Amino acid sequence: TGLADYLREKGITELAICGLATDYCVKFSVLDALAEGFKVNVIEDACRGVNLQPGDSSEALKEMVQGGATVITSDQLS
Repeated sequence: TGLADYLREKGITELAICGLATDYCVKFSVLDALAEGFKVNVIEDACRGVNLQPGDSSEALKEMVQGGATVITSDQLS
């Protein structure tokens, strides 16, 4: 989409990501951003999962952390 290049042009190196759905949209956005070289923080309390299978959101968070993301809460934002 060109978003990564746009963010780099603006000097952005770190992202805070949240939204619907933790186990789909959030997970893939986070993994894509990590692959593009951004430092990524997932705001866990600002996400909600679909959880088609019990534990899908927890597994998605584990996968994001294994990929290099940091899980934070909204009160940790500065």
